[in-house]
Amino acid sequence: MVEILVPLFFFVTVLGVLLGPKYLRFKHEQRMKELEAGAGEAGQLKALMEERKALLAERKALEQRVQSLETIVCNVDFELNAKLQRLAVATQSIAALGPAPAQRAAISAATGEAESLIAGQVRPGQRVANRFVVARLLGAGGMGAVYLARDEQLGEEVALKVVAGLGLLDPGAADRLRREASTARRISHPNVVRLHDIGEENGLLFLSMEYVAGESLAARLKRLGAIPAAQLRPIAEQLCDGLAAAHAAGVIHRDLKPANVLLAGDRTVKIIDFGIARPLTEAGMTATNMVVGTPEYMAPEQVRGGHVDARTDIYALGAMLYHALTGRPPFAAPSPIALGLAHCQDPVPAPRLLRPDIPVEWEALILRALEKDPARRFQTAGELREVFRASEAPTWHAPAPTVRV
Repeated sequence: MVEILVPLFFFVTVLGVLLGPKYLRFKHEQRMKELEAGAGEAGQLKALMEERKALLAERKALEQRVQSLETIVCNVDFELNAKLQRLAVATQSIAALGPAPAQRAAISAATGEAESLIAGQVRPGQRVANRFVVARLLGAGGMGAVYLARDEQLGEEVALKVVAGLGLLDPGAADRLRREASTARRISHPNVVRLHDIGEENGLLFLSMEYVAGESLAARLKRLGAIPAAQLRPIAEQLCDGLAAAHAAGVIHRDLKPANVLLAGDRTVKIIDFGIARPLTEAGMTATNMVVGTPEYMAPEQVRGGHVDARTDIYALGAMLYHALTGRPPFAAPSPIALGLAHCQDPVPAPRLLRPDIPVEWEALILRALEKDPARRFQTAGELREVFRASEAPTWHAPAPTVRV
């Protein structure tokens, strides 16, 4: 029996020695395949999770874009807003006048003058508030007009801004305008137009302010196409100085644009309409649930109807400097809504793409003023002024104005 078991044991041992490594290698390979299969499934699962995460992020971005678009559509349809305002003023003015046309024909000249005031159509020679004698119209806008008038109390010429229909749009707007104007009167600076007084007659609000003989920045840009380099630096520095003084007094402009910048004959730059934009904007919102403003120069936070501060004015100043250097605003679009979207979402085209001879440092400071995030802009007008003063003045000349045939 032993003779049989010994050879058998020897045979099994030899067989184990010969086949054992192959078996172990087979089991190892099988296990590795199992592990690789598991790893493949885990990799697929990980890839699916990453794809799901990306899709969720894309969905969130799309939702935010839609929400942003809805907000901008609600806040930036300035043309429709202006039409609705005029319609509201006209409708309520007609109702307020009361008598039928045939009856109004027999009303006295004094009553006719009151109706003329309510319509915002002040005539040369007309007396307002028994104090101002109107000379001529200086300019008109969506909410009223500005006249050259003689202030018989001060004994000097003034600019008389007549705000048409404000009380009809929003009864509380008059009080807000008085409060804002009272605050704005505290601004005393050579680069800010002085506000003398505010009053009311026949339900119509008016403001008297310093008269500046000259032209607006808007008129100069229209005439020249761009501001010559020799003139741009002092204009920009004075704008910064005026804004710094206003912000120090706690007043934000909110509607800074070329039409609100006056260039006097002695080269003094004056900013107008401080303390007026906010009450008029709030009145417009009450009447039409929209925002009044100038889309070419509005900061993204203002377009969205968010919080505004001094940095909002800095954005508008950057947009005006961009316009002055290149001959066009930062963005051009076929509609106010498209302009608002561009301010909120599109990168600002580099000024040197339009004017390659613009100094690099000037381009950098303008692009910083036009940052979409207020925290990335210049934080004060004084900071922008110092950077501007430290930069080198360019030597290029303004492009020739476009001649349309």
